[in-house]
Amino acid sequence: MSVPKLKRYAVRYDSMPLMVYRELAAHLACVSGVKTELEWKKNSTFRYQDSQIEALHIYQEPDADIEQIKRILDHYGAWQHSPLED
Repeated sequence: MSVPKLKRYAVRYDSMPLMVYRELAAHLACVSGVKTELEWKKNSTFRYQDSQIEALHIYQEPDADIEQIKRILDHYGAWQHSPLED
């Protein structure tokens, strides 16, 4: 999958647990010009087997290393992205 040209987008992984999302966020924080934020699911029913995270929001500056971001995202498996509203 390719990293979008967008500078603000959400990334989702199927069935990724909370701790792995946190690890991914920490990994991306090592890339200069990248900030992340976790979006919690708004389900009223808690299920231990389900992820508590809806998506990882990524904010990247124009000079951020897009190839490094892609390598990190790919390391964690198949992912989808969508733009974030301003």
